[in-house]
Amino acid sequence: MSTYYIASHGQQQGPYTLQEIELQLSNQKINWHDYIYDEKVQDWVLLMEYPHFTELFNQSFLTPMKSGLKVVTEGDPLKQRIWFVLKQNNNYGPFSKAELIQMLQGKTLHEFDFIWHEGMKSWKRLSDVEEFSVNEVRALFEKFKNKKEQDPKDTLFFRRKFPRVRLNSQAIVHDKKKVYKSVGVEVSEGGAGLLIENASFEKDQQIYLHFKPANEVPAFNAICRIVSKKGNVYGVQFLKISAVAKSSIAQYANKAVQAA
Repeated sequence: MSTYYIASHGQQQGPYTLQEIELQLSNQKINWHDYIYDEKVQDWVLLMEYPHFTELFNQSFLTPMKSGLKVVTEGDPLKQRIWFVLKQNNNYGPFSKAELIQMLQGKTLHEFDFIWHEGMKSWKRLSDVEEFSVNEVRALFEKFKNKKEQDPKDTLFFRRKFPRVRLNSQAIVHDKKKVYKSVGVEVSEGGAGLLIENASFEKDQQIYLHFKPANEVPAFNAICRIVSKKGNVYGVQFLKISAVAKSSIAQYANKAVQAA
């Protein structure tokens, strides 16, 4: 009988059989965000990602996944409601591929969130699912962009409320505990993209930003909320910013868009 090692709270444990691991999960001695060593990929993977445990994981939610779920598998593949999303240890859905793409745009779903549909061996991070790869989404964007006539209710991609443009600017960020050096990579009236080294901010965390002057944008301060994270690049929403700074950013962004 095969045995496996797990890692919990930074400590390696085992070897255990799969049945012993299931018992520990059921007794909450280990949790779904602990790791199991997968010999096939020669790496540690989350227990919730390991195919053997998918059925048990789907029964662990506050609203357990059940067979015979009301999903829509006919018609346009973009509108088939087959996808489930993992948020705060519970599942939500079913959603269509189109809805997930719109949720990504609206920042209510992120590349690091887990998704699943019946037929998948295990839950996967959205960024690891081929249907939502950068190339796939880009191809869909080009397809819809080139449609001359389109029913508004069928619109897949929506425009940002504020145009976002490149801006290479030095910035200082702090969370009232520690100060970080940052580089602004893009900016809009509503927020900015920041490259922040050695930071570990969480989504919805409030931070304080001081942008140094760059191009036609003067120095400004802003209170921000973290809305996304990809590596060391954080997307922030401006919660409080002066009217003068907002106007300067708008003029710079509109000018850059027109010149593009």
